[in-house]
Amino acid sequence: MYQVEFTERAAAQRDALPESRRKRLERGLLKLAEDPFTPVSQAVSGEDIRVVSVASGLTVGYMVHRAFLILVSVAILDQSLIDDDA
Repeated sequence: MYQVEFTERAAAQRDALPESRRKRLERGLLKLAEDPFTPVSQAVSGEDIRVVSVASGLTVGYMVHRAFLILVSVAILDQSLIDDDA
């Protein structure tokens, strides 16, 4: 199992999530730490950065270095670009 670490940016993105999303993120990361090269992840930016959806609406960008899985970004993908109330 890989040890999960967060960059400062990814930690701030994680901390900004609502509690329910943070819990889903944590569960997804536990699964990802078992196999960070899972077939559902995609390599981007050459082979250094990989992207995967760890839970519904939550996507992470990460690098793998030795025994570490380093999160570089956390994104919520189910928010609209334009608010319907505007």
